[in-house]
Amino acid sequence: MSEHIVILGNSAAALAAVRAYRAHGGKGAVTSVSREPCDAYSPVLTTYYLRGQIPEEKLFVCDGAFYEEARIERVFGRSVAELDTRAHTVLLDDGTTVGYDRLLIATGAAPRRLEGLASEVAGDVFYLRTIEDARRIRERAEVAARVVVVGGGLVSLQVAAALARPGRRVTGIVSSRQILSQNVDAQAAGLIQRHLEEKAPINFIFGAGVTAITRNGVGLHVALGSGEQVEADVVVVGKGVRPNLDFVDQGAVAVGRGIRVDERMRTTAENVYAAGDVTEGTNRLTGLPEPVPTWTSACEQGRIAGTNLAGVEVAYEGSLPENVTTVFGLRVASLGLVRVRDDDSELREVVHREGRVLYRKLVLKGERLVGALLVGWIEDAGVLRDVIAGNGRMDLPEEWVLRGELSHADRLRACRFG
Repeated sequence: MSEHIVILGNSAAALAAVRAYRAHGGKGAVTSVSREPCDAYSPVLTTYYLRGQIPEEKLFVCDGAFYEEARIERVFGRSVAELDTRAHTVLLDDGTTVGYDRLLIATGAAPRRLEGLASEVAGDVFYLRTIEDARRIRERAEVAARVVVVGGGLVSLQVAAALARPGRRVTGIVSSRQILSQNVDAQAAGLIQRHLEEKAPINFIFGAGVTAITRNGVGLHVALGSGEQVEADVVVVGKGVRPNLDFVDQGAVAVGRGIRVDERMRTTAENVYAAGDVTEGTNRLTGLPEPVPTWTSACEQGRIAGTNLAGVEVAYEGSLPENVTTVFGLRVASLGLVRVRDDDSELREVVHREGRVLYRKLVLKGERLVGALLVGWIEDAGVLRDVIAGNGRMDLPEEWVLRGELSHADRLRACRFG
């Protein structure tokens, strides 16, 4: 009898898993369960939709033909209420029970929410993660003159940039002392902030968290811990994410900051795998367990999980922290370890700032490149990423790489692996 594979989730990790499973000869029946009632789309593109750069249909990464060709039964618009790893069953929110032989948890992550909000204002405080979130923010922002964005991470900056336009005041509330505190150093953050403030009507308030949001007539009153107060018509919160694992029995499935997995993406429960933002994987540079909630990492974890589900044993080498984005025309790439502590004597930084290269920093451990931070000129980001991921050593002078003056052939010769 054919085995039954159940995949919880329908985004990067889930799609990569089913592709790998079929590509490596997996013949079992596959059922995909997703709380969203639509085919898979890219959450990464939702800010472009907010800005009006792409229509909604361009968000989708596959259509019905994909699920038919991959022989996937779709159970969409249903949430998981309970996972019973002993009975090998999944209970859905409509009371339906789905049995499995093997299971992949790829339910992703959800935005961290502001606590203590009164019900009267909750409907005017938004979070961006899903296509429905993007629709609601876009609709409400159409008539908003004052927008407050809480958070200084990548999503928050992209939302602020997407909603900024002449005649609208956008205020960014950042609890730390710089934007992108998890992705770039203080110098790069300052450059990006100045670029944003020059190109868009965005004002940042640093070192202050939101203590309360109350109704003020037809608008909202945002109170900060610093004592400042900001008026808003719309508030969008981007304060990081948390893994979607409320249905998981942590007595059966080990959980840290996400579901713990081994090198084959297996959990501590028999025949249960996990991949993507819901997991706590291993950082390949530090060897330490941590969530790395990026599309690239989710795809790779999904590929490893799907391959192993097909019976072909392959090991995951670990996640690489990486983010590449464009903010109002300014391109930024953060690859590997880019924030060096003062007490970390094993790492050294080399920095270049001039000419067409706005800001470039390399982080090295001996001869090995372990991090690169590029602001402005990032055309060689892909090569540097591969070098960092492959434990590469640079054979060409650091200055050549820092100035971004290598030809493609030079870049290939610049580093050796092993």
